[in-house]
Amino acid sequence: MRIQVKDFMSAPVTTASSEATVREIRALMKKEGINAVPIVSYSKDKPTVETTIQGIVTVSDIGKNVHEDAPMENVMTSSNVLVVHTDSSAQSAAKMMLRNNVHHMVVMDDGKIKGMISSLDFVKLVAEHTLG
Repeated sequence: MRIQVKDFMSAPVTTASSEATVREIRALMKKEGINAVPIVSYSKDKPTVETTIQGIVTVSDIGKNVHEDAPMENVMTSSNVLVVHTDSSAQSAAKMMLRNNVHHMVVMDDGKIKGMISSLDFVKLVAEHTLG
């Protein structure tokens, strides 16, 4: 049985803009019970709205000694944001996360964010499919 990313990803995804502050993102993460937020911009000049991922911010990024009013563009990780397709295999996604030493990956399809997967999602996957 080939498990695909769409079979265990978390959705819907809460996103934010690069103008959001550390204070706003902390509140958003607490309210939604999440540990990572993709930072995005939208292109409306195409027939359908497409999402451009500018970066990702995690709990550990904003847990550092950063100013509450700092914008996300100063805090987010923008160089190592991993994106995977909904039909990608769980195995290929896990290998990509391990190779890049990251805990969160954005799932996209047709230029839109469809979900996210995290290392915790893989723990849940193993618990549900391989443990008796």
